[in-house]
Formats: sequence, C-alpha cells, structure tokens
Amino acid sequence: MSTTTSSPAAGYYHAQGDPPGTVRFWDGSHWQGGPTVPPQQKQQPAALPREFRLASPGRRIGARVLDFLVWLAIAVLVALILGVEVGDNLRADIGMNASFQQNVLWLVAVATLEIGLVATRGASLGKIALDLTVTDGEGNLPTAKQAALRIAPLSLVILGSFGSWAVLILGFISLVLLFVDATHQTVWDKIAKTVVVDRPL
Repeated sequence: MSTTTSSPAAGYYHAQGDPPGTVRFWDGSHWQGGPTVPPQQKQQPAALPREFRLASPGRRIGARVLDFLVWLAIAVLVALILGVEVGDNLRADIGMNASFQQNVLWLVAVATLEIGLVATRGASLGKIALDLTVTDGEGNLPTAKQAALRIAPLSLVILGSFGSWAVLILGFISLVLLFVDATHQTVWDKIAKTVVVDRPL
C-alpha cells in the first residue's frame, strides 16, 4: 500500500509480506505498528462455551454430600486397617481427634481417588452420580495439577482439630460462594481455576 491519492481511509488492512490472517493499522499514509489479529476476530473473555451450563448450587451440594459419605467410608476403612475400634463416638475414632497416622492415610486415599477421577473423568464419584463435570473454564477436562489443587485444602486435616476446623470454615465459605459467585466457584474452584458444569448438552 503506498501513499497516493488513491490510498484507502485509515483502518486495519493486510500488509503485503505479513503472515496470512494478520492486519496492520493504516493511518491513511503509513503503516503503524506490526502485524496483529484483526480486532473483530480477537476472542472476548467468556466464562464457558455456549454448550455448557453451570451446575446448580443444589446439585453441587448433593454431589458433595455423596462425596462426604465416600470419604467417611474410607475413614472407617482406614481405622479398621489400623486396628482402631470404631464405636459410637465417630468423632473420637475417625474424626477431629483421629491420630496423625489415621489422618495421613485417609488423606492419601481420598486424594488419590479424587485426583485420579477428576483428572481422567472430570468428576468425583458424587459428581458422576449427579451428572456434573469439572472443567478448566473452557470446556476441557482439568489437568492433574488442577485436580490436585482442588483437593489441596483438605490436607489441613493433618493438623488435627485446628486443621479440621479450618476445612469446615472453608466449606462454609464455599457454600456461600455457590449462591453469590457469578460462576458458582467455591474456594477450591478458585484455587484451581476450575468451573463445575452440567454434562455437555
């Protein structure tokens, strides 16, 4: 494009020699800047692809309740393996007053299950049961790192009663976020940058 009386008006045009699909800004007489993607083609931020729908708070709570029951079963199994008598007082046997060894073994078992399922299936057992999927926010399955970050807050339980209370507080905050956050992201969603949706339509 040259500086002649026939030069086009200022705007974005493809310049000879630039990569295909790129444009530069023509100020009416000279090229300005380097090649870039046409402004109208630049992707605008979007929470989710159109074919996905955010999971409702109710279904997410239901999935977490199912997950909790699975975690409780794992805790009982760990206690039995370690020879801990599981009586009427579950809080003392496998709860906040559980031994460090119990908590570590329980955490390893739960983390292995959760990370494996979320990274390969995009869902925990509770979410699978209720047809929910964890995504990276763009409709893709989360990475193993994201799956690990989602379960990371649970590692606080190895700190004993203090850690267990911290997990409960984070759980309460997450419950509130389910209803007030625009994308229904909980604390662990925000840490891992994930979004939970219904199964693809």
